[in-house]
Amino acid sequence: MAYPTFEGRGMIQRPDLEDFRTQAREFFAREVPAVLHGVDAPVDRARAVRGALHRAGFSGVSIPEYAGGRGLSADHEDIVTDEATTLAVTADRPAFLGVNVILPALIDVGAAELVAEVGPRILSADAIACQLFSEPDAGSDLAGVMTRATEVDGGWRVQGQKVWTSYAHLADFGLALVRTDPEAPKHSGLTMLLIDMNAPGVTVRPIKQMTGDGEFNEVFLDNVFVRADRLVGTVGGGWKVAGTVLGHERLAISRSGGVGVRNPISVRALVDLVTRHDTISVPDVQSSLLDAWMGERTAAILSRQTTVQARSGLPLGPETSLGKMHRTRNAFRNARLATEFGLPCGGAWIGDEYAGTAYEILNSPGMAFGGGTDDIQRNIVAERILGLPREQAVDPRDRRTAVGHQSSSQSTGKAGEQ
Repeated sequence: MAYPTFEGRGMIQRPDLEDFRTQAREFFAREVPAVLHGVDAPVDRARAVRGALHRAGFSGVSIPEYAGGRGLSADHEDIVTDEATTLAVTADRPAFLGVNVILPALIDVGAAELVAEVGPRILSADAIACQLFSEPDAGSDLAGVMTRATEVDGGWRVQGQKVWTSYAHLADFGLALVRTDPEAPKHSGLTMLLIDMNAPGVTVRPIKQMTGDGEFNEVFLDNVFVRADRLVGTVGGGWKVAGTVLGHERLAISRSGGVGVRNPISVRALVDLVTRHDTISVPDVQSSLLDAWMGERTAAILSRQTTVQARSGLPLGPETSLGKMHRTRNAFRNARLATEFGLPCGGAWIGDEYAGTAYEILNSPGMAFGGGTDDIQRNIVAERILGLPREQAVDPRDRRTAVGHQSSSQSTGKAGEQ
């Protein structure tokens, strides 16, 4: 009996773009292994892959030309996503946020001069970008950030602490949500700044994860100077910029094709796993695989709709939360199926054959937090799509106005949104 292989995961079927698809497929098959040969350090692998993509015209395909992209259609971009190999995606992870979240957000908020300066560097991974949002006491309640920016001659002085920052230890600059007016209502006193991660006063400490990775970091900002031309948006307009950034982050997380820092185990991988363990003929397994396939397609359709919306110039809204929630659900379900049907010994992995699957199982809980917790996404859908009453919120004014000097010796709490 022949079983499906789930080849051709792409949603884009346009005969006029088949030549472009062929070029992308050949690039990933031929060039990526070559540029990664003998390259071990994560940041070097990201720069090798992303640099090759940029030289070949496959990095930022739909990004405007003034930002270093090619200015092509969303369909072109999705074809590159479809054809990206696991090897390329894994190596490119440190560059993911900059390319797929931070640069598109900078474009959307009209930071044209910054985009022209940093866009080509991001798209080639000459510069790695990170997102300095969550704090020990401000994760899901992101508007309660306490990191302070005080205006000085020529710019700002920033004091505070961030946490759960992906790839901050490799980053060249970070997009930071800071408080510039402690007396204003909490959503109104925020400003967005682009911080040089190599500036004096920036200290980064990696946080070890159960996967063995050190992707997350705590970041201490001790009287860090930020130039005035690193302001993103307007003073006091940081919350609006943050919403744009988080919209792009949720869109990027929800996209199909295995692109991103965290990905659900694909249906294709599940089919391969249960086939090797000779359990694919079991009716319960087949039913579960069908559920997984439907979940993967649903997430892809939602992602496609929001991608087209974003690239047509319309603002991203609460619908990005739906795609993010579906992708999180897919991650949990597929990790459970891999364990129950494909790896009956649970965590007792045999050899290296299933190391990648084991990693994704251990990594799957992180999808419930990255880009905003599932509880926050449900609140967004309930309040902004269904029109239900808002949850009662507390304005932590006492904490905001009591911000003082925070040294790098302080302990770190947990925050929910990054």
